[in-house]
Amino acid sequence: MKVLVISANSLPSAPSGPAYIAGVAFAAGHTVETFEALFAHDLEADLKQQIKSFKPDVVAVSIRLVHAYMIDESAEHGTKHLDLRGRVKQIVDCVRENSDAHIVLGGPGFNYYGLDWLEYLNLDYGIRGEAEFSFPQYLDALQERGDIYRVPGCVYRENGHFVKVPREYVEDIDAAAYPAYQLFDLKLYAEHGISPAIVTKRGCEFNCTYCPYSELEGKRYRLKSSKRVVDEIEHIYKTGYPRMVTFCDNNFNVPNNHALAVCQEIINRQLDITWGTGTIKPLNVTGDACRLYKESGCSYLGLSVESASTRMLKRMQRGCTVDDIRQSLISLANSGIPFGASLMFGAPGETPETISETLSLMDEYHVPDGVWVTNGICLWTDRQQVLSDARADGQLDNDDQLFSGANYVSPQLPKTYMEELVESLRAKDGYTVQVNKLYDDSNR
Repeated sequence: MKVLVISANSLPSAPSGPAYIAGVAFAAGHTVETFEALFAHDLEADLKQQIKSFKPDVVAVSIRLVHAYMIDESAEHGTKHLDLRGRVKQIVDCVRENSDAHIVLGGPGFNYYGLDWLEYLNLDYGIRGEAEFSFPQYLDALQERGDIYRVPGCVYRENGHFVKVPREYVEDIDAAAYPAYQLFDLKLYAEHGISPAIVTKRGCEFNCTYCPYSELEGKRYRLKSSKRVVDEIEHIYKTGYPRMVTFCDNNFNVPNNHALAVCQEIINRQLDITWGTGTIKPLNVTGDACRLYKESGCSYLGLSVESASTRMLKRMQRGCTVDDIRQSLISLANSGIPFGASLMFGAPGETPETISETLSLMDEYHVPDGVWVTNGICLWTDRQQVLSDARADGQLDNDDQLFSGANYVSPQLPKTYMEELVESLRAKDGYTVQVNKLYDDSNR
């Protein structure tokens, strides 16, 4: 069959999900093309032209985000909220108007809001979870006129109601096909500062109250072998671009031994590459670990600090301590690896005192690539523990609000204090501030 994989990105990001999906379809013998919405000059005209030329049997639309926030100095508090649903609808409507192809939704943005998306787009089918394994099953069933409604993780409409088939965790993730980055214009991505991204594992052992990953992927790690990870890197490099890859895992350095094994495999093969990752946990970030990172080609790390208050680290169930954060900052500073850090203010229990503790610690260290501060906690799914606090504090009246965009801020943070905090941080050298929600406006 002919399969068109659409990356519905609206913001600069590697098309990792679409690349893996295109890869499994290609490996299964299908004819595959890709479309990147991010670079479309005229979205509808460009997409229509490719549809008419390719004539796909199946169109897979990968949704990365539902809502986003963009730094915009002209916007209130320097942050502009983006509702990305309309662009996805524009893509789906264009496909429907120009093709009779089967449309299937997927991607991380679909995982959290599967039923909402089907209703919003008036569609009948989508796949949640680890689609590198379920998408080929869907294509096989469709081609053989089998039962597409038994595919693990699928969501579908039946007799006016929605049905969800349970997801399956796949143990041998080495068995997945390589991401088909050869079907993407990596030179164009590089010109926009975007490197191809790969995943090295599934699962998360932590219980951070604001994050749903451990619930979605399971608490037990399922690891790609270090050999497979580096094979993937070499596979990508055969395209000619780039000379850098990004590990897009949630906490690349956990489990620590796995991350170090990947680095050692790169060193053993004497590869001339650079790599980076946006999130490492402040755990086991030692001088020895940083030396291995650097020797294997690390060119950037993002340290997920979030809070440096002992009280908040416990309340957020971060699984690390203030001493871990200090060790990480010292080791990274001594390593010479460019790194940034992220902070998250407003989780349940946050007070002016806990924010002061965090900022006081951060002032002790130099973060060469800057500190990104997020004010307000994005609410995505009932798999986030923070939702119970949002409901109790009157900041979430109905779970239908999640698809429309909802956020939480600790009610212990006064409006005037938060206004002054944001303005002071925006003026602080090396700090960038994203305001999801400034203060609790529930009036309860």
